[in-house]
Amino acid sequence: MILMTLLLVLSLERVVSKDANWHIERYAAQYRAWLEKTQWLSDNTAPISLYAALLLPPVVLGLIEYWVLGAFFTFIEQSIVLFVCIGCPTLRAIYKRFLNAAERNDLQACSMYTDQLGHCASTAQSDGTAKGEGKSFGQHLTWLNYQHYAAVMLWFIGFGAPGALFYCLSRSATEALCNADHPLKDGAGRLMFALDFIPVRITAFGMLMMGHFSRALPEWIKFAIKFDVPAYDVLTQISAKAETLSPEEYAQQSENAAIEPKVLVKLAKRNVVFLLVVTASLTLVGSLA
Repeated sequence: MILMTLLLVLSLERVVSKDANWHIERYAAQYRAWLEKTQWLSDNTAPISLYAALLLPPVVLGLIEYWVLGAFFTFIEQSIVLFVCIGCPTLRAIYKRFLNAAERNDLQACSMYTDQLGHCASTAQSDGTAKGEGKSFGQHLTWLNYQHYAAVMLWFIGFGAPGALFYCLSRSATEALCNADHPLKDGAGRLMFALDFIPVRITAFGMLMMGHFSRALPEWIKFAIKFDVPAYDVLTQISAKAETLSPEEYAQQSENAAIEPKVLVKLAKRNVVFLLVVTASLTLVGSLA
């Protein structure tokens, strides 16, 4: 059922234009507003209370699946939850505008769109610690793809719809708290570091499998068991090793700013296919339901 749900949702996500009602950010913002209204989320809230608040909806969802829904309705519910959680139509629309600006060689518009996508040296990433400084725009896009596709898929594969929901609520809350410079931002950052630790290394391994294996493998081994490196740095550095520009692409990059981002986005897309193939293999041998 996991494989069927992934294939169905990823197919729909590619052909259906999602509005705000079909994206997790809308509901995550409403949930945070409710937490603030009920004083569960305030300047004096302890990190453990934040973690409990983020766990509450996934736990309720899991109980509903276990006690109320049968197999068929669980499949429908999980498909809907995953469809809402995966992807980010707002970021995709901005990326398309960036590509159009790059085709026109409009560097000012390209710079504006890269800033809107969070590629700014002064902007903290979702784990509350990593910076975009020194990373190319293509590397940053692999991180966005990871956050909104690969990580959601891996949490869904591991823990079903409740896992995907928990990751997305935590990611959204951490970004909001960091942007607001909230006292809980450090606690939220530690949570995201833990949630990303294994998925980001699985994703990075998929990238080296889909890219230049021999060049990226030493980098992956270096970060495999390091507990002091932000997930953003792990993924972006390994993606840079796994896929590099050819001499022809380097020459074109000076005329078209989209060359390098396109190359690394293709790598991220191949990685999603790799995760699907691994999921299918595990399903065939009976390791996944």
